[in-house]
Parts: sequence; structure tokens; C-alpha cells
Amino acid sequence: MGLRHLKTLIAIAEHRTFAEAADAVGLNQSAISLHVKALEDGLQTKLFDRSTRPPA
Repeated sequence: MGLRHLKTLIAIAEHRTFAEAADAVGLNQSAISLHVKALEDGLQTKLFDRSTRPPA
């Protein structure tokens, strides 16, 4: 888990969707999902409920 992963998490919190967060940090949506997965694996917990739109 790196600083960029934490910036991604903050962008998701601020922009409310993975797509908008991706635009804000200059990544694609797939990279955002990978960052979230890495954070979840590192922290051993789920950070978002992806069954809702936007993720909760």
C-alpha cells in the first residue's frame, strides 16, 4: 500500500464514484479498482460495498 493508493481512496470519497475519482487522479477506472483491491487486501477488510451505485 502506497501513498498513491491512499490518494485514490481520498479521491473516491470526494468524488463518490470510481469513474470520477479516476479522472481526478489521472488514472483509468480499472486502475482505481486495483488500488482499492490492494488497500482492501493490505487492511484485510472491505472498504466499499460495490453492489450499490455509487459504491457505499
